[in-house]
Amino acid sequence: MKISQLYDQLELYSEGEPPSHSLFVLARLLGTPDRLLIIDPPPDVDSRFDVAEETATLFTSSDRDVGLQRVETRPGGVAHINVGQHLLDIYSQQHANLVYFPAMGILCGGAFGSDLTLPELGQDSDGEDEIESLRLLARLVKGRRLQLYIPRIGSVSSDKVEVMGRLAADVGYLHGLRRTVSQAAAENSFWSRSEEIAESLLPENRRTPAAVATHRQNIERLYNATLG
Repeated sequence: MKISQLYDQLELYSEGEPPSHSLFVLARLLGTPDRLLIIDPPPDVDSRFDVAEETATLFTSSDRDVGLQRVETRPGGVAHINVGQHLLDIYSQQHANLVYFPAMGILCGGAFGSDLTLPELGQDSDGEDEIESLRLLARLVKGRRLQLYIPRIGSVSSDKVEVMGRLAADVGYLHGLRRTVSQAAAENSFWSRSEEIAESLLPENRRTPAAVATHRQNIERLYNATLG
């Protein structure tokens, strides 16, 4: 477990192997109750942490019930909110929320851009929304200030070239997945080739149990989406 103070009233909480990250954004103003936004909170956040009286959560990928109020987002929109002294831009996709702190150049990429795991397809997704999310992240990394890139799971990075390489690898993985699974489904050979497909599409540097589990879930979800 590691807690890093990135800025005043902005802390990064990391735990596990591979590391998963939660970002704590605090609003503390004299004479008013403390407010707290937690981006990708741990599942036991309510029982483990002494949270502020007014606390909300925001998930970059699939939501979980952690016993706290959730920030509601609308796919296709961009929200600009203030939490105390910090301004956040929330880019909402169908299956993801990407969070950018423009004043500090901090970008939370959720399930994308990890060096240790794979991008995760949303329920009933055919992969198009995830590829669009990756395109958006690439535009933000390329066109905006980047001081720190924070994936939900994996190593943080301040190197634009490295982050762009991670995003490109995710795009390549999803394109290969979509092409191979859709072809196998069209030829009615998916089930006879499922193990071969899973093995051939899993990158060599993503052989951890967590990455393998995500990979198999992606194949299953993509196959189901292909069937309609």
